Amino acid sequence: MNLLNRYLQAVARLLPGARRDDIIAELRANILSQFEERENDAGRGLTEHEQVEILRRFGNPAMIAGRYGEHNFGLAFGKQWIGPELFPFYRTVLLINLAISLIVLAGVIPLVSHAGGVAITLSRVLPPLLTQFVIVTGIFIMVERHKEQLFNSWDPRKLPAAKATPEDGPTGRNIFNFVLLAMGTLWLALTPNWPYLMLGPGALYLSPIPMRLMPQWTEFYWAILILLGAQLTVKFFHLFRWLPRQQSRFIDLGLKILGLGIAVLLLTQYPNYVVSANRPLAYWVNLSFLSCVIVALGINLWGTVRLLVSLRRERAQMEPAAQH
Repeated sequence: MNLLNRYLQAVARLLPGARRDDIIAELRANILSQFEERENDAGRGLTEHEQVEILRRFGNPAMIAGRYGEHNFGLAFGKQWIGPELFPFYRTVLLINLAISLIVLAGVIPLVSHAGGVAITLSRVLPPLLTQFVIVTGIFIMVERHKEQLFNSWDPRKLPAAKATPEDGPTGRNIFNFVLLAMGTLWLALTPNWPYLMLGPGALYLSPIPMRLMPQWTEFYWAILILLGAQLTVKFFHLFRWLPRQQSRFIDLGLKILGLGIAVLLLTQYPNYVVSANRPLAYWVNLSFLSCVIVALGINLWGTVRLLVSLRRERAQMEPAAQH
């Protein structure tokens, strides 16, 4: 059943985590029933070619995963332009594309406006975003029209080898998380020398502002940077399977708890993140800093709780097996 395991693994990688196990169990049962039916008709075990034929009839793993999307949406203007199989991928690509465009525009447009002395208006922001929407949508409409040719010419025998868990090794999700963390760590490391990376055009006005950071900021900054570096190292070793998944998850849990501790300590420093003779300015900067700390604390707390629940669920699943 190696082909079946590889096929289910390819589907599982693209499924929503909350429903993944149920969907894979249902899909496995359906495929096995067809395997058994074919075996009964033939009076023998299936050859690899016959297994490939059945799996191909079920469909490309990407298309199967798309059909099990959270809401099974599509894009339609009278006629359906993007079907429910492709819509989850379309939505993800579009959101990532628009997010990157907004980040770039947030830095470029204020700089150009300041240099050229022109106002920032909605008409300057909307055209690039609309262009991205049209391009991405057009590409997926073309893929939708030719999806039969694009997605039916696949071979189950060329699927990646089955792994102990779908998240082991250099999967797309693990690579994306590693790259995202690496970019965030590099961004934070470069910010002291290039404050424009954090403040954008506002960094040009820092020098004349009578404001200084709290004395403890250097210690907090290096603690955060070292913590991110440690998380990056763990993800790197797990990415290439040099560190067992279970072990890396426990290390990640410890690092997340350390991150929570740093965030809580930062909360206790409010409202003394910055000191300035300009009280209104100090108030708003400290409030903005506090908002960032609360958001970071919330994200880290959510990730910690999810990881704890996942580890507890895995332990509960292993206990019955250990008893047998």
